[in-house]
Amino acid sequence: MLKLFYFFRGYLWIRVSGASAERFINLCGIRHIMLWNIRQDGEAYTMCISLKSFFEMKDIVRKTSTRVAVLKRIGLPFLMSGVKKRWFFPVFLLVVTVLFCLSQFLLWNIHIQGNQAISGEDIMLFLEEQEIKKGIPLKKVDTELLEKEIRKTFPEITWISVYLDGNSLTLDIKENDKPIPGEETAEEKVHKEGFLEEETGMDICANKAGTVVSIITREGTPLVQVGDETEVGDVLIRGEVEIFDNEGNVRESVKVHADGDVILESSISTSFEIPLMKTVKTETGNCKKYTFCRYGDRYRIWHLFSIPYEDYQAVPHTYSRTGETLGFTLEFGEMEIREVVKVVREKTEEEYTKELSDKLEEYVASLSEKAIQIKGKNVRIKKNANTVTMTGTLKAQGPFVERKETEIREESSDDTVDE
Repeated sequence: MLKLFYFFRGYLWIRVSGASAERFINLCGIRHIMLWNIRQDGEAYTMCISLKSFFEMKDIVRKTSTRVAVLKRIGLPFLMSGVKKRWFFPVFLLVVTVLFCLSQFLLWNIHIQGNQAISGEDIMLFLEEQEIKKGIPLKKVDTELLEKEIRKTFPEITWISVYLDGNSLTLDIKENDKPIPGEETAEEKVHKEGFLEEETGMDICANKAGTVVSIITREGTPLVQVGDETEVGDVLIRGEVEIFDNEGNVRESVKVHADGDVILESSISTSFEIPLMKTVKTETGNCKKYTFCRYGDRYRIWHLFSIPYEDYQAVPHTYSRTGETLGFTLEFGEMEIREVVKVVREKTEEEYTKELSDKLEEYVASLSEKAIQIKGKNVRIKKNANTVTMTGTLKAQGPFVERKETEIREESSDDTVDE
């Protein structure tokens, strides 16, 4: 807060050199002349001093035979000297401030929530008919009258609340709870045996080699059982149902869409690769402090010269905040600009192990979303010249299946004739 005070009164960044530079600092302290940010620069010292105190230390400079050089002028008095030459800037700032103040009495946002059957466009068209739109004065918005008109126009609305929140108008709507009409389905052909008959059958096939752990058939003919080994493309549940007569012969074959749950145990190969080097930002210890203001999400730093650092980290310290009740946020404070340098270094074993483990856990989580469970892991990490790789296999159980159209089986005929 003290630095903000000196900013409005103006202060200097000076360099004091000479054999009695330390005595100069001591005499300033005895005479209650405020100095801050004192740093040694070789045989000299750099520091900050208020504009008023700078003109009070002339006799101390003569007494100590030191040399004082002004490195930088900081503060509002020095900014105002430049503003006098550019009169249009304060005029423009005044106009913007007036327009900003006037805008706080206008409607800028309209929020509609809770509507499902009624579209937001229909409600916005109704509001425009009632001359409710963005940019109108807030005093023209009669929330009670608006609630009554909306109930008359939209009878499906059972409850509505219209209220102003700052510069925003919010419409909270509740509609009649109506069941969602079901989609019309095509006429299904039910076989006399009780299952659905289809024009083309659909098989459940394995899309990964493995071992059958469990199988539950709801529709179709199972062709495997628990413990069987399967290859890619093997039919697990055939999309066909055979109907037998009393003598045990196949009387009829009906095509169906195979339905069931088949769990296979298989192995999944994994491979992840990350760069070995990483870029780290490190603070050098150099720091500049400026006054800032923030409106909404935008920061504005007040400084006479450009920031002298190529890479830096900005750390704000808010002193005052206002405007929240009016629907906006305006902050003032001090901004620390800390210089950082980018250093490229090799990752430690702990760092690249954690990064690869996180990638593996993320992959395992994606498999869990597909109902695939991991029963075992066998992975290893290898450090290369520029990269680090993790390879291995995962023992997994899950529905490694896909649906395919049932192939038509050709019945074999005996063409040989016994003589």
